[in-house]
Amino acid sequence: MEKNVMQFSLVIVVFVLTCTGGHSKALTPQGNDAPPKFLSELYHLMLEESDEDSSECTGTFDCESAGLGFHRDPHDCSAFYMCVHGRPSCHKTCPWGLHFDTRYNICNWPWALQTTCGNNGEGDATGTRSDAPTCGLPAMRSVLSYQPARPKIVGGHEAVAGSWPWMVTIQLRPFENSHLCGGTLISDLWILSAAHCFFRQPDPMVYEAYLGKHSIRTEESYQQRIEIAEIILHEDFEPAAFRNDIALLRLAEPAHLNHRVSPACLPEDDVKVGPGSTCVITGWGDTEEPETASDVLALFSDVLLEAEVPIVSHWTCRHQLPGYSVDRTTQVCAGYTEGGVDTCQGDSGGPLMCESRDGHWFLYGITSYGEGCAQPRNPAVYTKVPAMVAWIREHTGDSSATYIPRAVPQAGSTV
Repeated sequence: MEKNVMQFSLVIVVFVLTCTGGHSKALTPQGNDAPPKFLSELYHLMLEESDEDSSECTGTFDCESAGLGFHRDPHDCSAFYMCVHGRPSCHKTCPWGLHFDTRYNICNWPWALQTTCGNNGEGDATGTRSDAPTCGLPAMRSVLSYQPARPKIVGGHEAVAGSWPWMVTIQLRPFENSHLCGGTLISDLWILSAAHCFFRQPDPMVYEAYLGKHSIRTEESYQQRIEIAEIILHEDFEPAAFRNDIALLRLAEPAHLNHRVSPACLPEDDVKVGPGSTCVITGWGDTEEPETASDVLALFSDVLLEAEVPIVSHWTCRHQLPGYSVDRTTQVCAGYTEGGVDTCQGDSGGPLMCESRDGHWFLYGITSYGEGCAQPRNPAVYTKVPAMVAWIREHTGDSSATYIPRAVPQAGSTV
């Protein structure tokens, strides 16, 4: 009996271990070929992959058509295929009747899973669900805590496909794969982004939004391409100081909300996230600081990246960014003293999001600017969303965007 128990424990351990701005970053000029201060400048001028883990995973599942992330085996509800860029699909089957839990990347008891076998909360073949998702609750859980850092976002790693269903890539029409800035879906009609992405060319006909994307260079079954009907820039936006760096984009038609496209929550206007609290940044921006203008586009990530960053106190931010007048009321800073993790060009307009005690993710910041990318003692600056909620309500109407009750900060990695 004792030997059987030891063998069972060994099986589980082996399984888990083996198959488990950049924004408009203000860069220092480096000659005539220095990167543009605004990514939009580079695109308007146009108008005149990292080594992966080599685990010995094999499988016949078609990851190219299925897309990156985890996919349930259609013939075995307790098994999943893991599709990772540049690596064969890995068939994951849990021992002893356990089921693979995509939320945490571990084997779990069937009764602990949020969804039932054969459905997984995905609805029919089109992804339609009769119960539209509420704000800030992704159907697929990110596995940030289970992945080692990789040299991306800068300093992050590839997100689980579908784990941030409110992420939007804003692209230029009619160019293919022309990612410009990120955005956050806050309702079926509205996207929040950064004003500096659009103030030089505020014509909505120039842009289009892609929702439900994981790879920006691959056409995916879950993606929704929707034209933009209106761009509203904050009337007090100051390009030189990045004050009030916020924009609302109204979609030409409502997004179809499902498990791969759903809104993030907006906080109440008096929510404060304390210094040291860990929040999350996501985007398709540069994976390292570009040295030339041509590098800006070449270093874009194909897949959505994620990373955790701590909130930095206002005093520390002002001290570490003496050349910028960071506003306590409308801006917030995040980053590590030692650097290494940061948003970069192409991440502008994307979210700085925090998790409330009840598990809802809410938008706390909008990626705005920084000094270089991931440099030591140079935190990134984000537009503080709680300070902008009244402005958002004024332009969308109270019933257009989604809100959650006041989120109370707590110690640790969530607020």
